[in-house]
Amino acid sequence: MVSTVPPGFVDLHTAFMRLDTELNVMGVVIDYLPPAKSRGSDWMSTFTIVDNTTSYAGEKARYFRPQETDLPSFRSTGDVVMLRKVKIKDWSGMKIILSGRSSTWVVFHQASMPLSISEIQPILDLSKLATAPEPNILETRYAITLCNSQDRSSYSARVSQNVSIDTGTPNTSISAGSGPKLKFSLIKDVSIASYYDIVGQVVKLYPDDIKTELYITDYTSNGLLYNYEWGRGADEGAAREGDAYGYAPKATKNNWQGPFGRLTLSVTLWTPHSSWTQANVKEGDFVFLRNVHIKYSRDSKIEGVLHTDRQWPERVDVSVLDSKESADDRVKDVLRRKRDYMKKFDHQSKAFVDEVRRQKRKEGDSAKPLSSAQLKKRRRQERKEAEQEKKNTKSAESEAGSTSRITARELNKNIACTHDSIPPRSLSSILSVENTHAHITPNGTSCILPFQNICSRATVRVVDFFPHDLADFAVRYKTSEFDNLSDNDDDTSNNSDGSMSTSASSVSDPNPDSRRNTTFKWEWRFCLLLEDANPSMEKTKDRMKVFVADDDAVFLLQMDAEDLRTSPTALSQLREKLFILWGDLEERKLCTRALQETNVNQAVRQRGTENAKGKGIIQSPLRTPPFQCCIKEYGVKVKGKWERRFQMFGATIS
Repeated sequence: MVSTVPPGFVDLHTAFMRLDTELNVMGVVIDYLPPAKSRGSDWMSTFTIVDNTTSYAGEKARYFRPQETDLPSFRSTGDVVMLRKVKIKDWSGMKIILSGRSSTWVVFHQASMPLSISEIQPILDLSKLATAPEPNILETRYAITLCNSQDRSSYSARVSQNVSIDTGTPNTSISAGSGPKLKFSLIKDVSIASYYDIVGQVVKLYPDDIKTELYITDYTSNGLLYNYEWGRGADEGAAREGDAYGYAPKATKNNWQGPFGRLTLSVTLWTPHSSWTQANVKEGDFVFLRNVHIKYSRDSKIEGVLHTDRQWPERVDVSVLDSKESADDRVKDVLRRKRDYMKKFDHQSKAFVDEVRRQKRKEGDSAKPLSSAQLKKRRRQERKEAEQEKKNTKSAESEAGSTSRITARELNKNIACTHDSIPPRSLSSILSVENTHAHITPNGTSCILPFQNICSRATVRVVDFFPHDLADFAVRYKTSEFDNLSDNDDDTSNNSDGSMSTSASSVSDPNPDSRRNTTFKWEWRFCLLLEDANPSMEKTKDRMKVFVADDDAVFLLQMDAEDLRTSPTALSQLREKLFILWGDLEERKLCTRALQETNVNQAVRQRGTENAKGKGIIQSPLRTPPFQCCIKEYGVKVKGKWERRFQMFGATIS
């Protein structure tokens, strides 16, 4: 006999369709946190409940009370909680069950729950708020039904005593301690002949009429998994391509897009899990798999199987998890491990390619011994390199002396720069490649590197900027799936056209299909033309184009980026900040553009008109005090060739 929802209560699915409505609900507790202080004076209990109408991730609930002793008392997962006079509210972008001052609770402890419902009122162990009414027989029967609707072997506390039902006759003892072992686990910790709950990201899906092969990873490694090697295909018996009957063309093993290594678990889904997955799950989704049986495959590797539940044949043990801001903590952990893997993969793949190239060079060198002339040439190159190092040292000392002619009093007092212990260099020395980019290969060939990852300090002033309109200094960009992580510190990188992008978006993604449903944010992205502020005997001073973007721009401006075309206040604040940096440079540019766009005759220019005044502004020298900043050099690949780029950082406008 299966009990239905008692009168006066609604199931959780119906409850979450009724926002801000007072109602009564019941559910099985699958997760709970210890009582904690709220931001106010109350105590708070946070827990997750499910019933037969919800996904297996459950629904969050928070119960508030002035006294800790008045909070719901849970002894283990599997306890059934009955909540009266609660509401469904929007809380930080997600729906949640919230208590009110008149709310009450009753907790049925699962250790005393029988495995079947009797016609007579069972004697159950329960806890309740003092003001809560006693549960009636219909509510008690429904609590037993809810408790038994889940796999009781998964609860954190087992039934340890005989459970009796008051029927007038002795009842046999019932123990829920037996049965398959079931718990949440990382893929690296699973073992044979056990059952686990797994949270991970879907890498591949291979559906057919009766089952679905799902490849899932949580970016932890297990030595018994297949090894997918980058650049060398997969092990024999690895993930197949095409369909089970060979109608679709099969691809090569090299088509595996990652993750590489022993990180991916193959799980076979049978009905009803298979049909539900084919209709609702896509590659790149984060999923929760419940009760996965781990066993050996034919190739002596581990694999998972999700069978039909014999007790609840209609139940689907697969659910899709949210990866946005309200994501489960386990999903965020997977994202963190994925981010670390992608960084490591990008570094190792480059190192692998470099190692192959070095090996080929060594093989070529060993195959052909150097002649006496080549040996002399190599010795000359080594002597030349040693002399070059001495020259670099002297050059650095002379630069330090020359830049000392700009005193601290002459610098802009409103602009500070980090790394003040490093002496500034002239722009000519930073732009020069002779002292810093000369390189000798192992076989004695000298070359000039296209770029070096070098950071320097310089004393400069701004003589031009781009874009011409300050409203375009902030641009919109696509966010990545890692932006929701609290420890995601993105470094800026460059696209081939010199534009900026976040590193999370620029890392080589072995699973590009995982990026979907992107949103947009605003970041700073503009370019400055810097001129060397040191006195020089030359008529023209050295100039350098530098990019300013993302965190470096926020540090410079002390402002967060936003849509400047819809925020006049932010645009005005930006203009005031930049006036401190470059003085009347914007006015000069406006006058220049006005003169270029307006057909003004020579007579008007010679008269004391506004345009002539503007021309005088343009021709007069810049009088803004110079400032010091840090400049980092990096390389960008453009049409297959590396080009030098420079980015300004470390300066801030007070």
